[in-house]
This record gives sequence, structure tokens and C-alpha cells, in this order.
Amino acid sequence: MVQEIIRHPAVLKKRFYAIDPDGPGRGVLPMVVQCDLDGHTAITLIGHNSEARTQVIGFHGPGSYSKDVTYWNSIEQVRAVVDRSSRCKQLIKYECFGSVIWSSAGTPYAWWVTWDGRQADYWGGASPGSGKCGCGESGACSGRCNCDRNDYLTWYEDAGYLSHKDDLPVTQLRFGDADGITEEGYHTLGKLICYA
Repeated sequence: MVQEIIRHPAVLKKRFYAIDPDGPGRGVLPMVVQCDLDGHTAITLIGHNSEARTQVIGFHGPGSYSKDVTYWNSIEQVRAVVDRSSRCKQLIKYECFGSVIWSSAGTPYAWWVTWDGRQADYWGGASPGSGKCGCGESGACSGRCNCDRNDYLTWYEDAGYLSHKDDLPVTQLRFGDADGITEEGYHTLGKLICYA
């Protein structure tokens, strides 16, 4: 795994290396990942096709916008890294103007999908099952999320790390309430980062 690569002093950080996350001759095939250090801890970064900031406009109904997230490795390989890591995280961000994550009635208009196809009921920085964003769980915003203000006056943002290993990685992003007349948004999904 990455911790063995990083231990060698001649190894350059922030480079791509082939690893076999579940050991030689078992389970998944070896894979190429980016290795780096976070302080003194080895990390594995796994990229995908949805890392760029992307506009959401012209989609009104709950989850009517859909973006499949495709990783550079198979989902089985990615899950093998997640399973063998001490912890993992993935940044999710939604910038919004008049576009909600949850309606005032509690209907989800935006969500993400777990590695095994479940609709997640929480946003970055919050706990599974909370039905909130990080600010709603910590009390830093009124309501569930900043975006749920829905006041059409200014841009808001809800961002945070998803860190519940049983749900990672994100495989799909869904948004709505962005009809384009007075409502729009931008989503960003970071690389999956796993710690040795």
C-alpha cells in the first residue's frame, strides 16, 4: 500500500504509483493511485471525472440533474483502498443562488449517491442520518443548510468532507431547484483521500 511506498526516502511525493490494495494474488488487480503525505501520514488520492466546478442550471424537480462519477479505477479497487485505510474523506461542495438542498418541507432537492447505490441523507461535514449539512449539524446556520435560505439575494455555499467510510466513494451527484430563471448552482467533488 501507499505507506510502504512513502517510507522509501527516494520516493517522490505527489506522484503516481501502482499499488495492490488487498495484497498480491488476492481480490482486486493492482491499480495506479497518487501518493502523498499529510504531515507524516501517507495518503492515497483517487481521482475521477467530476472534480471540476460544474454549473447546474435548467433543472427544477428534485434530483432532476444527475452526474455520474467515474473513478480512474474500478469501484472494487477503490473500495479495497477504503476498506484497508484507517480513514477516508471526500470534499463535496454546492454553491447556490435560490437553489435549495432541502426544501422547507424537508424534501431533498440535492443529494449524493453512495458507492453501493444508496441515496445519502446528509451533506459534507454532517453525520449519516442527520438530514443536514455541516453548518446545520453544528448550529452555524439557521436550518439544515446555508443553501436552504433560498432568499434570491446572494450566493451561498454548503461544503464539507464526507468521512463515513461505509458510504464512500460518491458515485453520483443529484440536484434540482435550479430552473435557470432565478435559480442556479455549481457543484464540486474532490478526490477521494484515504489515510494509511
